[in-house]
Amino acid sequence: MARKNHESHEGYQPEMAAEHYYDYEARFVKQKREQERINILPRVIKPAMFAKGEFALGDMRVFSRYTVAPLSTLTCGFLDLQPGAQTEPRRMIPSLIAYIIDGSGESVQGSVRVSFAAGDVVIIPPYTTYHFAANQQHGFRAWLPQIRLWHGQGLLWRDSMSNGESESASEQKIATLFQARRQIRTPSAGATRYDWFLSRTADENRVEQECPRVIHAAECPWENTRQGKLKFYISRWTEVASSALDLMTQEIAPGECSGEHRHIFEELLLVVKGRGCDLHEGTQHRWEEGDLICVPPMIVHQHVNDGEHAAQLVSVWSRQPGNELLGGIEQIGNASDWKP
Repeated sequence: MARKNHESHEGYQPEMAAEHYYDYEARFVKQKREQERINILPRVIKPAMFAKGEFALGDMRVFSRYTVAPLSTLTCGFLDLQPGAQTEPRRMIPSLIAYIIDGSGESVQGSVRVSFAAGDVVIIPPYTTYHFAANQQHGFRAWLPQIRLWHGQGLLWRDSMSNGESESASEQKIATLFQARRQIRTPSAGATRYDWFLSRTADENRVEQECPRVIHAAECPWENTRQGKLKFYISRWTEVASSALDLMTQEIAPGECSGEHRHIFEELLLVVKGRGCDLHEGTQHRWEEGDLICVPPMIVHQHVNDGEHAAQLVSVWSRQPGNELLGGIEQIGNASDWKP
């Protein structure tokens, strides 16, 4: 009894098996090294620092995180098309969004064709064959943010649809699976909580069929908030066939600054225009047009426009980690031009 009391009050731990101890030690060392990488990697990534290949911050594989930027779940790519050019058809399991930085064109998704212009956001549902085409007079540049969730789940599967080769057995299996899921149209009847889960597939199919594949900038109102002047394209209140990421834009007038806040989720921002700096808990990180701003979890941050013209930032974050009562935003200070 005496030893039992000693164990409970003094934090005594039974001996750990050797294999478990070394596994725990390896995990601790890995986490420590990752935190060191977060601390030393730059918070602003300039185009000259972008990773080679399709993804500017490293590819979508989980082990590619913390190689270019202090982010784990977010990466992104850019698409540049000359007038009259088009991309090869592609299909992938994850959904995709594209913010159009400049120019105009079309997104072709199966039998659906939608036009877009600068400031619009293109929506591509999961497992949808698509390609982009620039119009004949002007090309376009697009920003394609992505999350590194699918590789960890074994679902990072993409294919090119133009090589003329027959589908493999695994590709046919995936195609059959998604075809069957998209045939579900009637919500599951019943009043149990499990019935709600069953009804989600039919509801998601409805959203994919009914909701627009392009969110036009003119359709999204500006809001004056404690964080500044914001325009939300995709949020948890938006019915959209691509809900892995939320997306908003922010405008900051010359000489003004955003609010100061922090949140559990990582944030990735593209500087569309202007110049200024970010303040991250006593450190300053300068940015200008074309740069990427990286905000690690739980970092108090603020955007400052010290240029002569208005700055515009496009921001994305993943919905997935915002849980366990940690998903809210804590406002530390209001925007300099905030008026209640």
